[in-house]
Amino acid sequence: MELDNIKEAWQAHEVKKIPGDNDEIRRMLNKKSKSPIAKMKKNLLWEMIVIVVLYTIGILYYIVADHGRYWELALMLFLVAVLFMYYYYRKNKLLNEMECVACEVKSNLERQVSTLDKYLRLYFIAGTLLTPIAYFTTGLVVLYKTPGVGNISAKGISWFVGSGIGLTVMIYFANKWYVNKLYGQHVKKLKNLLQQMDEPSQYNSLS
Repeated sequence: MELDNIKEAWQAHEVKKIPGDNDEIRRMLNKKSKSPIAKMKKNLLWEMIVIVVLYTIGILYYIVADHGRYWELALMLFLVAVLFMYYYYRKNKLLNEMECVACEVKSNLERQVSTLDKYLRLYFIAGTLLTPIAYFTTGLVVLYKTPGVGNISAKGISWFVGSGIGLTVMIYFANKWYVNKLYGQHVKKLKNLLQQMDEPSQYNSLS
């Protein structure tokens, strides 16, 4: 397997210190890690396209609908879209840096994987919290700006709140699966690669 070749090359580097061998390790590591990184970059691109299309439609709808009565919702979508675009930019920049073959291989990749892991946790938390925030914000805007809706009964309010809580719980598990499917499993592969590359060094330190 190519992974075995990487480990052998790394072990040879640790033991023999062959001049120029580090360049070969960089080439092989980049070739191995490029697959999960390339998949994450592709998923990120599709996410950005979907966000731009859906949020643009939503913003235009709330601007036009009822002569802009719900402009607050259009503003909310715009602000969320801007935050997502900044997040996507930062993550795409990090993924590009992770493909750098001229950088210090192992230490640099470990730091970048750790940073990417933090990005994913932030993305998961933000994506989960966004659901109840958007849900209840939309409900309040509609409640106060739609004629007749302000007379909603206590039972209706209870149903609205309960539905929001239920939706949040569902989004939590769906978002957990989604983030792992698009990014988490690929980060895990990179972590496993780095961990297995440590094994020869640990073995040599004991010998």
